[in-house]
Amino acid sequence: MRRVFLILAALFAVFWAILRACVQSITIDEADTYLLFVGRSAWFIWYPSSNNHVLNSLLMWITTCLLGTSSITVRAPAILGAVLYICVCYFLCECITSEFNLRLPLFICLTYNPFIFDFMVAARGYSLALAFLMAAIAVPLWHREKETPSLPKSCALASLFLGLSFSANFSFAFVDAAAFLAIAIWAFQRRGVQILAACVLPGLLVALLICGYAVLHWQKRELWYGATSLSQMARSIVQPSLFQLDPRFARAGLYQAMSYLKPVLLPLLGALCACQLLVTRVDGSWLRDARVRRLGRLASALTAIAAMAIFTHWVGFRLFGLLLPMGRTAIYLVPLFTLIAGIIAAVPARSWAGMWFHRGLIAVFFTLACYFLLCLRLTYFEEWRWDAEVKDVYPLLARYNHLDGVTDIGCSWYYTSSLNFYREASGRETIEEMKSGAEPIPGKPVYVLHSVLDSEFINREGLAIVYRGAATDIVVAVRPEARLGGLR
Repeated sequence: MRRVFLILAALFAVFWAILRACVQSITIDEADTYLLFVGRSAWFIWYPSSNNHVLNSLLMWITTCLLGTSSITVRAPAILGAVLYICVCYFLCECITSEFNLRLPLFICLTYNPFIFDFMVAARGYSLALAFLMAAIAVPLWHREKETPSLPKSCALASLFLGLSFSANFSFAFVDAAAFLAIAIWAFQRRGVQILAACVLPGLLVALLICGYAVLHWQKRELWYGATSLSQMARSIVQPSLFQLDPRFARAGLYQAMSYLKPVLLPLLGALCACQLLVTRVDGSWLRDARVRRLGRLASALTAIAAMAIFTHWVGFRLFGLLLPMGRTAIYLVPLFTLIAGIIAAVPARSWAGMWFHRGLIAVFFTLACYFLLCLRLTYFEEWRWDAEVKDVYPLLARYNHLDGVTDIGCSWYYTSSLNFYREASGRETIEEMKSGAEPIPGKPVYVLHSVLDSEFINREGLAIVYRGAATDIVVAVRPEARLGGLR
């Protein structure tokens, strides 16, 4: 019966991701991916650009060619990654612990983290890259638990997953390399040097086939996004992971409690993990039985993967000025650290102190799970909040086009790409491609603007605001002398 709750949690996560993909507005980065690489000739799928996540773009091209252009078809590859990621997390939680009180909150923390969930939906390569990375990490566990497939086939499958992860997002290069090294060591200890070909060739071949051209023609100027310190990198994954409790529950007691606990949840989790690790090392819990020893090796491997990825990035930053991962480019650290904490919490303690730390860790995981569930959102991404109402604005522009013949529309750069996506997806309007620069181009009859950042332009041009976003600063403004009746 308890397994049913875990299955329901997994199914609801898939349902919520699909619902968000249908409901949410297309954001600037998603629209740029489609307009620059997918909606043009097929050659542009392999164009070397930091915004072009090649495997994701390739799959987007296939889905849009087969099913037409819409928010769900451009996000279909991300949804595919979400389904794979959720399935892998389900399997990992079952491997880590049989204790339902830990298994359920651990699964929720892995999948419902708002930072992770945003990129399970957004039409970018992060969902696929993360899903394939986690799948590669799960392969040795699958081999041990099911005793199938054979070791060479397991190595080849893990290698293939890592090649696909890199092809989906180049920012995963260092962590994929670290995971490859960990799996290669695991295989080498069992079969020797002859197994290394199975570990290397499948991933290398698939990466060269899918994104070899983009890698060979990559330019340094594309490496412009990142952190300049480890503390900035850490903040960039903590802040979106705890953003944002649904304000509709603001009057509920649980909401108030979570708001109060928010600053201490992650530090408390880290402190309890450190204490539990120390106590269980001293009392010999990690040597208790074969299963616990395997968990210890898994935790060590995950720690080594995360540490090696961070260290190699740091060396690249110090020696070559390569910026550290930040925010979405460091997203892989979140499930790795969550799994490490879950393994530490799963170890049965022998001592009285270890038992209480174990209970404390379960309590913190439950609290975090409740926090993440209260963060469920349906209408916006944390990173692109300003684009949340673009899909509501485009029908107004279409009405101006059909009723008043407006074809030339001015736009703030915040909304240009998204509106151009809806223009192409609709295909029923004669609106010209919208363009923007540092500030909107003057002289247009209708504008889509940011009410705060473009306020000076609105006043200077004498524009009248005819529409305001309910949750964002987006506005539609017109020239009074244009005498447009589309919104009357």
